[in-house]
Amino acid sequence: MKAKKTKTKENKVLLDIEVAQEQVKKKYDEVYEKIGQEAKIPGYRPGKAPRQILEQQHGALARDEVLKSLITESYEQTVKDEAIDVIDLPQISDVKLEGEVLTYKAEVEVKPEIAIKQYKGLKLKKQEIKVESSDVEEYLKQLKKGRSEGLSEEKLARGLGYKTKEEFIDCIQKQLFLKKENEERARLEKELIQQVLKQSSFVVPQTLVTRRAHELEHEAEHQMTSYGLPPERIQERIKEFEPKFKAEAEEQVKVFLVLEAVAKLEKIPVDDHVLNRVVEFLFAEAEWE
Repeated sequence: MKAKKTKTKENKVLLDIEVAQEQVKKKYDEVYEKIGQEAKIPGYRPGKAPRQILEQQHGALARDEVLKSLITESYEQTVKDEAIDVIDLPQISDVKLEGEVLTYKAEVEVKPEIAIKQYKGLKLKKQEIKVESSDVEEYLKQLKKGRSEGLSEEKLARGLGYKTKEEFIDCIQKQLFLKKENEERARLEKELIQQVLKQSSFVVPQTLVTRRAHELEHEAEHQMTSYGLPPERIQERIKEFEPKFKAEAEEQVKVFLVLEAVAKLEKIPVDDHVLNRVVEFLFAEAEWE
């Protein structure tokens, strides 16, 4: 088998593939063997009909089966051999089977080549986390909503299972600190990712964007269904939020591709946890102020 790879346009590759005569002949033998076992030929038991008879009666079927099988096998082998990162099904064209040699073209969309100028030593500044008395007061205010007016902190604390008001306030402060700590982590992560995106340049494949946008639509539809919204109202909302879904999808795909590119550069395993691992790596390599 021979294959030639040519970059045709942004995120697309054209493969010129040739399957040798011996491979075609072997595949024809396999196909006719199967046809001979399954076809009902008058005057012959299954598997006993001569090849010539099978060719006369089932030649078109055999050719279709050979082409389908060989194109699938040779395309998949070429993608593997050339390490092509495909993101969609190929467009097959110019299929020719002459002199028992198969040739065809396959154009396929691939993940973009991503150049990142810098991803180590990015500057980050962590903000000091403080829980102010006003934060505790606001928390208590929200907690008292819907409860009896004039409820003291002491009674509220005991009603929630705390021995003293001080123990209750201490617990609130710890919860608020943890909340602020998580918010600061999210802010730093967002800033870090935005810096990496600014250091990269590539065209986002619209196939991936469209696919992700549809996933977001299905998630929203499922959520609205669980809330009991009628189907017609759900479709109205989906239509209304289409631009938002597309924008979110484009951003998510962009982030995933850039972080995946960092993972490959740093030989970080690309699995379900790759994004978290890359973010932790970037944090470790950052220049903290």
